[in-house]
Amino acid sequence: MPDSLFPRGAGLGGPPVLTAGCPFSAVELQAMESDGVVRRILAQVYVPAAARATAQLRARALAQTLTPRVRERTVAGRMTAAWVLGCAPAPERPVMLVESTRRLARLGTGDRLLVHEVRFGDLDVVDIAGLRVTSGLRTAIDLALHSEERTALPVLRRLLDHPGLGLTPALVSAGLEAMPRQPHKERARRVLGCLGSPEGATPEGRPAGGPLERGPSC
Repeated sequence: MPDSLFPRGAGLGGPPVLTAGCPFSAVELQAMESDGVVRRILAQVYVPAAARATAQLRARALAQTLTPRVRERTVAGRMTAAWVLGCAPAPERPVMLVESTRRLARLGTGDRLLVHEVRFGDLDVVDIAGLRVTSGLRTAIDLALHSEERTALPVLRRLLDHPGLGLTPALVSAGLEAMPRQPHKERARRVLGCLGSPEGATPEGRPAGGPLERGPSC
């Protein structure tokens, strides 16, 4: 792929992340995708076809879909954070978390995002390529609490297998117990208790299935 295809400086900090109008139109990007020059990484965000998918690249791609105000005030969380970490499929509607002391109405997110009010601890948020994302531990706890069991288990297993996160079932369980007044806590305990069961089993003992459970492994 010739270097002249992308604007000068587009690759600073990593491979270029392209959206319609920066500098190619949506039609041009779709044609380039058909030709195998670029690939879609998230929504209408493209990267060079040969670019290695990393947490940094996914974070930069997600940041391209957010307004500066949303980037400043929210944190990528739940399945969206798991995607940034490489353990879940790309989200159709990114989940962004906002500290409960802030006002959601002022964010102006429209219907492109799912935004939830939460409380963060001191170690719950990390910076990845300039995007705030929930830590691996907080992400795992949130998935156990808020995601449907059959969807959460395969992603939780990938998070536990991720060599850079240092997670164990005991650590995630301890983090869950340290969070006070959480709804669905008993269900989350049940989900975490299944992490030692054979791959693909659900809390009810049924084989797991469905498109969300076939995402990329870490």
